[in-house]
Amino acid sequence: MLAKKFALGFAIAVVFPMMVYYGVSSVSPSPQWEDYMIENYEGRHQRASPEEQLQLETERSELEAKRREDFKRFHQHLFFTAVPVGVLAIVVGVFLPAQTLGTGLMFGGILSLCVGYMGYWPELSAISRFISLLTAFIILLFVGYKKIERIKSNA
Repeated sequence: MLAKKFALGFAIAVVFPMMVYYGVSSVSPSPQWEDYMIENYEGRHQRASPEEQLQLETERSELEAKRREDFKRFHQHLFFTAVPVGVLAIVVGVFLPAQTLGTGLMFGGILSLCVGYMGYWPELSAISRFISLLTAFIILLFVGYKKIERIKSNA
């Protein structure tokens, strides 16, 4: 029975952040690398005249800038979805009476936080990083304290 509980909690922890990621992707699609490639760039560049080479290089630079901007936008949407949903999952998991489900939600929420922060971390200023992490930390401390108080009052 313990193995089944562990498997269920683990499955929730793995599926939850994937669900968040693909939920965001369905509304704000993740850019695909091939959309920013110039077909047969190297071959075309080698055969091109100097003017055509400059034009190809300019086009490649513009596509690269657009790719970076599109990835930044996608990761911004993911950040502003995954982080609050992750914190909410942790909070719900703490108070959920079904221990296996609660543990799975808590770990899923932690992984969701990681997914949200990973792609957008370089875009956040130091103060934004600190404030968002401090906010999450305070919420976790508060929830943990309330849960411990609830356990003590029931004992």
